[in-house]
Amino acid sequence: MENFKITSLSERDIEGINKLYNKYINETAFTFDIKEKTYDEKKEWSKTFKENSPYQCLVAYDNNNLVGFVSSRPFREKEAYFSSVETSIYIDRDYIGNGYGKNLLKELFNRISSFGVLKAYAFITKPNDMSEKLHISIGFNHIGTLNKVGKKFGKYWDVGLFELSLPIK
Repeated sequence: MENFKITSLSERDIEGINKLYNKYINETAFTFDIKEKTYDEKKEWSKTFKENSPYQCLVAYDNNNLVGFVSSRPFREKEAYFSSVETSIYIDRDYIGNGYGKNLLKELFNRISSFGVLKAYAFITKPNDMSEKLHISIGFNHIGTLNKVGKKFGKYWDVGLFELSLPIK
């Protein structure tokens, strides 16, 4: 991790992020998107993130190679949910299990905790032992399972619900 760096999402990251995300769409049930995203769709998605808000997207590189990205977005649309976010993380398979995901998540929570975020939620398609271990290692707790909530690749999938309490700042 000598040349590991984390930055806020910029336009130059979109193509790489989209390529990585489309691999997850095509090869896994870890996202319930079914159709690949276009560059323009991902560019539009990127506009939802702002550095001066609880809704951010961070990108990690190692030696200028895209490692992955993490994001936080509104947990639900209603105003009373303002203190909660839903998080997502996608790591290139070549980098899984080496601490990159943990560093990305910790940096995200460090950046957004000053905006009144008290709870972070992760929805993890089961089975996904690596993602569950990652989230638990930084303090998430498994608080429930949504049974057969999504259908992809001709199969119904369960999704674990994980919750993290952030320190009040």
